[in-house]
Parts: sequence; C-alpha cells; structure tokens
Amino acid sequence: MRFLLLFPLLLTTLTSGAVAQSLHPRLLDAGISSGLPLVMANDNRTPVGTFRDGVLELDLDVVWADWRIEGPDGPGLRVATLKESGKEPTIPGPLLRVAAGTRIRARVRNSLADSTIAVFGLQTRPAEIPDSLVIGPGEYGEVEFVAGVPGTYLYWVQLAGGTGQFTGEREQLSGAFIIDPEGGSPPDRIFVMNIFSTAIDTTLHEYGALEALTINGMSWPFTERQKPEVGEPERWRIINASYRNHPMHLHGFFYDIFSKGTALSDVIYKPEDRRTVVTETMRGHSTMVMEWTPKRPGNWLFHCHLSFHVAPDIRLPGAVESEDHQIHMAGLVLGIEVQPGPSDLIEKGEPREITLHVNEYADDSLYTYGFSLDPDFRPDSLRGAAPGPPLFLNQYQTTYVTVKNHMSIPTGIHWHGLEIDAWSDGVPGWSASDGRVSPVIQPGDEFTYKLSLMRPGTFIYHSHLNDVYQLSGGLYAPLIVVGEGDTFDPARDHLAIVGWKTPNPRSIVDRELNGRFEQPDQYAVVGETHRIRLMHIAPAGQITIRMLKEDSPVPLRAVAKDGAEFPPHQKVEVEVSRRIGVGETADFEFTPTEVGIYDLVIGYRRGGWHQKWIVVATDGPE
Repeated sequence: MRFLLLFPLLLTTLTSGAVAQSLHPRLLDAGISSGLPLVMANDNRTPVGTFRDGVLELDLDVVWADWRIEGPDGPGLRVATLKESGKEPTIPGPLLRVAAGTRIRARVRNSLADSTIAVFGLQTRPAEIPDSLVIGPGEYGEVEFVAGVPGTYLYWVQLAGGTGQFTGEREQLSGAFIIDPEGGSPPDRIFVMNIFSTAIDTTLHEYGALEALTINGMSWPFTERQKPEVGEPERWRIINASYRNHPMHLHGFFYDIFSKGTALSDVIYKPEDRRTVVTETMRGHSTMVMEWTPKRPGNWLFHCHLSFHVAPDIRLPGAVESEDHQIHMAGLVLGIEVQPGPSDLIEKGEPREITLHVNEYADDSLYTYGFSLDPDFRPDSLRGAAPGPPLFLNQYQTTYVTVKNHMSIPTGIHWHGLEIDAWSDGVPGWSASDGRVSPVIQPGDEFTYKLSLMRPGTFIYHSHLNDVYQLSGGLYAPLIVVGEGDTFDPARDHLAIVGWKTPNPRSIVDRELNGRFEQPDQYAVVGETHRIRLMHIAPAGQITIRMLKEDSPVPLRAVAKDGAEFPPHQKVEVEVSRRIGVGETADFEFTPTEVGIYDLVIGYRRGGWHQKWIVVATDGPE
C-alpha cells in the first residue's frame, strides 16, 4: 500500500482526475524548455536595490518562469516567481538587506496576465499584522516605509484565483528581509526554505502531487555545499518561508540559537538565554539565527527531520540519478563538507564492543522491523519489536557497535545527537572522513560504527535509509549516555519514546509510546525526584508532555534539550511543555509533594492521541 507522503496535507486538495489533468502542464520534462525565463537559485549573498537621495529603491516583478530544482538537466515546474526588474527571476525572491532606519521605496509589477497578487511584508518591523499591497494583472503597486528594528524577517506574495480566494502552496514567492544593526552584523549565510506543491493525477505521477521543497532554490542533492573550516564559527540565518513546520537537525554538532522570530517580528536572545540544541522545530513563516562551530572534519548534514520532507518520493517524475551520492533523500537537506583539520574527540578507558542485530519479522503488517542485542530475539508480538533495546553508554568510553543486517532490505544507522567521527555518522553513501564512508548495509552484511560519547544525555539511534518506512517499521531506540561517575537508576529515570507503527500520516491510532498503547504504572515517594526522558522519532508531528493530579496541572521542571543540560536559570517549571518536534529530545523532572495519583500525559496536540503513565506517590516504600 502506498500513502500520499504529504504532512501536513496540501493546501490545494487532490480532487478529480479531470482537475488534476488540467494542472499537469506545470511539469517540465528534463531538457525541454517552455520558452519562459529560467529561475536562478538565489544564494542570498547579494542584496537588491539602488540608493537615490538616501532612499533604497526596489523594483520587483512577478513573472512566470521555469524552475529546475535539480539543475538545468533535470525536470522542473512552471511557476510564478519574483525578480528584480531587468534581471533573472530567482527563488528565493530577491534579498532585501538594509541597515536599521533605512527608508525603502518598493515598486512591484504584476506581470501575470491571469492573476491578481497580494504582496505582504513590505513594511516597518516589528509588526503584528502583515500589510498587503493588492495588484491586478499588468498593474503596479508602490509602498514606502522605514525598515525598523534589526532582525531576520521575510516578505511574500500570494496569488488570487478567479474567485478572489488566495491559494497555496505557492511559497516559492517569498524572500529574505534582513535588517542589520548600526555598524553591521557578523558574517553570516542566509538559507530560505521554499515550497511549491500542486495535486496531479496518479496516472501521471504515482505520488499524487508535484512538489518542490528547496533550500535557496534547490532540492538535495543539488543544494549548495557548505565547506566550513574546523574551528571557525558558522552563523546561519534560517528562514522558513513555507507554512509547514520543519524540525531542523544538524548532524555531528550542537548549535546555539541566537534568535527566533516570525515573518514580522524577531526575538534576539541575550547570551545567557540562548539554547544549545541539535534539532529545533521552526513553525510556519518563522526565522532563526543559529551559530555552530565545526570541531571535526568530514561530511555532515543539516536537514528537516520530518521524514516526508526529505523522502525520495517527493522528487519530480523524470528526475535524473546522481552518480556521486545515494539518492535516498531529497528536498530540505544541506550537505556540509568540513575541511581537513583536528578533532575534539576524547577517549578514556578501555573501548567497549556491542553487536546490534537488525531484524525483519514475517507478517502482512507494515510493522516488521526491529533492533535486538540477542541474535535469537523474537518478540511476543510485532508491536513488541519496537522500540529497540535502550543502549546505556558511558561518557568518553569509545564504543564500537557492529550492526548486522538480517533483513531482506538494506539499511544504515544514524546516532542522533552524538558528536562522533563523520564516517560513523550513519548517512549511507554520504557520511565520510579519514578515507572511510558510512555504507549502505546490504542484507547479510555488517558494519562497525565507532561511537564517541562526549557528553551525558538523552539521544536516539535510528535508521537513516528509507526513513518513512524503516522508522515506522520499528527501527528506532533510545540511547542514553551516562556521565562520568554516575549510574543509571531505572526506578527514578524513565524513558519515553514516541513513534508510529505505520507510515500513514492520517492514522492517529498508529501512534505509540514505548511501542505500547497501555503504559505500566510508575511508583514514587513523596519528595523523591524522577527524571523523564522524552524522545520523539516518529516520521512527523509534534508532541507535548504534562502532569495532572485530579485534572489539575502539576508543574514539571524542564532540565535538558537534545542531551544538553540547561544552565540553572533555564531550568524552569512548566504546566505544559512547548511543542516537541521530530528528532528532538527533552528531559523533565518530577518531584511529588503529596500522596495521590498523578497522570503523565504525552501526546499530540492535534487528533486527540495521548498516552498516560499513572504515578502513585506514597509517604514511603511499599
């Protein structure tokens, strides 16, 4: 069975074949031009506009163009695009970058003969409501404003259909708007995520939709390679110009969040309020400034961890194969090639060796895979095959994990959140350093990964090949690094990992916590502190955690994120956690203050799915 891999669902609805047939002319065959201009991928290095009498004048145009998201030899889409007048159309739209206090006069022409447009975000920042400039076919619109407060923002255009209703998904009509402080900003790179999608009859493309999910105008593996130096900080401005959520994951390194904002406002954090993460969810039409320092050479990735946004299924029909990389990802992925240099890894004590088996269980269900430490392990039920066994590893103790593939399909294992050598990072055919590459582990083969364990915390290991199906099939598990001199106490330290048991994004009943529907009771003593380690590794969605006593909220104390312990002033009590996206882990502490029954509720905000632990607090051991 094949599922439509769109999450959330398209704003444009898949309807009858006749309607879809009328949309298919948007698809451009490889090597065949429609005669329209070719979209240029915008690397966001060069701002547009001309200063006249102290005012920055912008001349923008909205035109039809050919967008080749996998290079000039690949298939493409006919889309409406933005451009600076007299120049080539670009995706993302032209970069607007000015100093605070700059006066801007923008003139926008609508060269589309069949659609009214509305231009948003050409206004003073911050703002609560987007100003709009509505422009009919063949007409101009003009607006003048002062840039406003420094920050990372965006502007965008929407098309109106014949009914006057604005339609989506057409977020290729968006661009970065950066306001620098007086004296300028530190060197940075700007990466804009744009999405175009439209339904198409499955007889024309089995996927049921034409989609372009791009970073600075291109889809993996054609996105621009980043080539930083070891020890040199990288400052990136990430702009989500789409209305979908994107949990952005950096392989091999942690990054600090300097600011988060929306299209119209930005919050720049004080140094003591910055958070250190490996994955951060960006809501629709949001921005983030992040900084990280490469500490080891090799090939790494920065990508959306929502599996449907990086699955190979989203490639356009007729996409060409690459000779250089395994095509097991597409869409919102950046490749990072850290140049040769020293490594920061620390090793202490005797190395440890573990053998991890990857199994397949014959059944008609899609839920057929699982990890085990015992080669003869057979679950009582297929549901019992996931999650895999938790790995409890010791900080600084180098651990070699030999993965043996007993399945009928290939795989590769990613050690999510660990700071390790690139060749062990587990992206098949890409992760590489020291002349070694993480391979595709074929059926019957094995590969030994070297794990370095630089910090204690809550991490995950999971498949990084054909993610949608192998993750929902059960190839995920907790990985806990225990700090030097510490021990893990399962009576007070609780693991909670969320996954799916089918790849169907619409099936709420297929969500699972610790591979179960029902959760065992947990017991606590008044005044005793328990740690709850929450891991989210389903293909999509966002979850929250909260504690209740007789339906009244009981605060939990947030203490860590992605394996990074918070500084004391960031360890705050919450009645309901913030939304936790795919690839994020979060640690909380719970200290019962009185006898009673407490409900720990973990689940999705939408759809009503949740799981509960019943925690009984007593005044002493039973």
